[in-house]
Amino acid sequence: MEPQLATLPRARASSPRPDTCLDSIPLRFRLRLRRYFEKHGVPRDEVDDLVQDVFLRLATRTHFESPTHLEAYIFRSAANLLHDRHRRQVTRATARHEAYEEDIHGSVFATPGPDRVVHSAQRLERLLAALEELPERTRKVFTLYHLEDLPHRKIAERLGIAVSTIEKHMARANVYLMARVEP
Repeated sequence: MEPQLATLPRARASSPRPDTCLDSIPLRFRLRLRRYFEKHGVPRDEVDDLVQDVFLRLATRTHFESPTHLEAYIFRSAANLLHDRHRRQVTRATARHEAYEEDIHGSVFATPGPDRVVHSAQRLERLLAALEELPERTRKVFTLYHLEDLPHRKIAERLGIAVSTIEKHMARANVYLMARVEP
């Protein structure tokens, strides 16, 4: 006798539900993700890249428990991408970066004019005079670091002082020299 269909456990459908199908996800979420990124101040020319990054992260994910988890994952990924983008901008100081434009900044192959040569020579003279005004230990630390290219650890070993002391000497020297060279 054959078993009746009503008594057999139901097998899961072999194809995914249409609302969780990987192909339908971009259609459902692309516009919402674009608005999300634009609302958070991302320039329009970067929005599509971030949306694609969200979908790329999603494609590497193997399964979700429910469509609710899928949506939460998508927007958590979007938030993480925003955080990563912000961290990169802060690290690279992209907001303060000024693109090089030859008509504004001049050609890299052009010889500096006489006024620029004089200005540079004056700045160098101020720097050397200010170096002489530093306390001997601070001057020694500064020159070992900048002229002999020694790391803080090596300078500390050579002078018999702590690395933190080297850092303090460097900070004092930098502040003093910048104030004297760039009045």
